Amino acid sequence: MEGAYNEKYSFIGEWYDNQASLIRRFNVFYYPTDGTLEMFDLKTRKTFVRRVKVDGITIESFYIGCTLYILGRLIKIVDFACDFTRKKVNKNMQLTFGMIKPVPADVAGKILTHLHNSGIRVTKMKKACLTAEDVSVLYQSESSFPTFPFLLDFLTGQFVYGMELVGKDIIETLKNVIGDRDPAKAEPGTIRALYGIDNIKNCIHTSASEEEGLHDNEYFFPPPALRTSRLRLTATLSNCTLCIVKPHAIREGKLGTVFELIDEGGFEITALNMIIVENINAAEFYEVYKGIVPEYKGMVEELSSGSCVAMEIVAKDKTLNSAVEFRKLVGPADPEIARLLRPHTMRAKLGTNKIRNAIHCSDLPEDGLLEVEYFFKILDL
Repeated sequence: MEGAYNEKYSFIGEWYDNQASLIRRFNVFYYPTDGTLEMFDLKTRKTFVRRVKVDGITIESFYIGCTLYILGRLIKIVDFACDFTRKKVNKNMQLTFGMIKPVPADVAGKILTHLHNSGIRVTKMKKACLTAEDVSVLYQSESSFPTFPFLLDFLTGQFVYGMELVGKDIIETLKNVIGDRDPAKAEPGTIRALYGIDNIKNCIHTSASEEEGLHDNEYFFPPPALRTSRLRLTATLSNCTLCIVKPHAIREGKLGTVFELIDEGGFEITALNMIIVENINAAEFYEVYKGIVPEYKGMVEELSSGSCVAMEIVAKDKTLNSAVEFRKLVGPADPEIARLLRPHTMRAKLGTNKIRNAIHCSDLPEDGLLEVEYFFKILDL
């Protein structure tokens, strides 16, 4: 029994220590029998985090290049620490790049739900406007195709959603889930058969190989130094409000439904970024609720428990106040009350309790712009 209890996967993790201005490296151990984690500092050769369970982290959370939020620290997994782990995890979890082409938000939502239901996780995502150079880089392997000039014309200057996708045998799985490049030839039930129009407007693009996927992810999600010059976030900062899809709702596969409800409710998603909010930032963001609502501590812990999706929301009817109208669509903070009084609201449909109520939105009209700036300017820096 003791041997089974101590069976573990081992990885190399890195954490940027702001106070010391250096990168610290660790052995990160995951114990599958009870879902606990342990961290060992490779420089000091001492235990850094004793064996503990961290909500939201399972063996499926681990892959090379992922970032995990472990007890207030963002740990990037950069390598395997043993051959056993390399064989087991590499076999199961691989990553690549995907991009939802210009489609209405409700269709983008259906595509996201289709991916989730097919066992494919979105681990990074943002909305961006493509330049001709971006299209050329992301479609490098197709630049000699006769259709490329039409593709270049269709995508240049258009808004898309770029995604890091993770799953088992990801390249092969995506081929089966997405379908043929030409929607007319795609198998019934595949994404392109359901939502594509032709072989240019076929609603989704994915990298052709693992190597290409790594390159495309690095290009679409550049490091901080390049974020202001390449594929920038698209916030308009005008008559806008903030919507955050909370980590529990992301894990539960509800992001696609959120897209559909936003579109059906008369709103546009003008900017989007999937991020992990550190505990200190979550506490700062929710500070207005400190000492006022008893759920404050739980709200902070939930927001910092994993990836969330921040969106800038703008009403399609430009005469409306986006913050006021979107607040109505989101509904009461307590999903139970929402289900009784306003069953058509987002929290009524997607929330569990006052902490895990799926959506945060700006409470006051004057807070909409400030909250969008916090997530799309301050945190992005």
